[in-house]
Amino acid sequence: MKVLWFEVTQPHGYISNDCVLGGWQDSLEVIVKKCSDIELLIAFQSDKYEEIKVVDNVTYIPIKVNKSFVERLKCRFSWFSDASLVVSKAVRVIEKFSPDIIHVFGNEWPWGLVAEHTDIPVVIHIQGSIVPYYNAILPPKYSTLSILSYHFPNPVKMASFLQNHIKNHSWLEMEKRIWKCVDNYMGRTNWDYALSRVLAPKSKYYHVEEALRPMFLNTEKLWQVPSSNKIKIITTGISTFWKGPDMLLKTASVLKQLDVEFEWTVAGNIDDSLRKMIEKKEKTTFKENNVNILGFVKPDKLIELLSECTMMVHTAYIENSPNSICEAQCLGVPVVSTNVGGISTLVRDGVDGILVPANDPWQMVYNIVSLSHDTERMKTMSRMTRERALSRHNPDNILGQLLDCYRSILK
Repeated sequence: MKVLWFEVTQPHGYISNDCVLGGWQDSLEVIVKKCSDIELLIAFQSDKYEEIKVVDNVTYIPIKVNKSFVERLKCRFSWFSDASLVVSKAVRVIEKFSPDIIHVFGNEWPWGLVAEHTDIPVVIHIQGSIVPYYNAILPPKYSTLSILSYHFPNPVKMASFLQNHIKNHSWLEMEKRIWKCVDNYMGRTNWDYALSRVLAPKSKYYHVEEALRPMFLNTEKLWQVPSSNKIKIITTGISTFWKGPDMLLKTASVLKQLDVEFEWTVAGNIDDSLRKMIEKKEKTTFKENNVNILGFVKPDKLIELLSECTMMVHTAYIENSPNSICEAQCLGVPVVSTNVGGISTLVRDGVDGILVPANDPWQMVYNIVSLSHDTERMKTMSRMTRERALSRHNPDNILGQLLDCYRSILK
């Protein structure tokens, strides 16, 4: 069967470099291109490339959208303006290559709107969802007005914030439209299943697990109980309010007040403006509370950090199935996470990790400290979480689930 994927990020296979751009989508591609039953084509938006390439039996189709000044201005305020340009190009790709099935990654991006322009079946691989994300876009104490006042009297930053606020509303409306026009969804958590039943009740839902980067499945460097008494915490990514950077800082601050010996490493970036806003609001800094923000970390370095930590802590306000947790579980890392979105499908509370309420740093601190003192419990959690993660992300199982999904839709 001929399958056309639409991705937001440039596939790693198009131009190889040291940075895996698409993460789990690249990992799924590695699995699929070994399957002789599938002729794979991948279309993706690119600001730089236009050349169609065939590499390892995969056809890569860059979609370059040239915008006029007026179009660029409109796109700053509305996702629909951007979508109209992108989707028109995507429809031409569909007409040229005539796939049997169209597989879209994420219903939060414009690609899903191609379903309004073709009779070829479209299936969306649920990633996140702007509808519930928008509901949790700002944590308590961080109202739109308080953020706007933070930027006062800088007119450029105030205008930029208001422009993003307006555009985010159109993002929400665009995704609602996509939920209505697409008939097939694939997901992997109780959360995204429930969401599909509410936002697209007449659609069909298929269970397909998420592919992970192979180095996390195959590494021999696994988590061990640390010999040091110092609690070594790792978190992957606090780049937006959704990820709970304020919750992380509040938790670290409570640990510091209790004179707990700890260090907290963050693998990932955070915008300098966002960091300063949170520090001003919480009246303390990340650095003062033993939080070291490393920026982007390559996979081999991340594996090293995970294998040497005491536990992974996840502080998000909304998620579906974060790769950061899944990758940590493959190494056997005990996880303490907020109980939001689809995380309870990944982490069974008290079995292979601990779940706490969102925005409750005191519960988070209690569980971090108590788990760090219980070596046997950590060992049990490590064994349980690794066994389950390796089964869940087994490449052969994922390929079987994907093929079943495609074949069912085509029937």
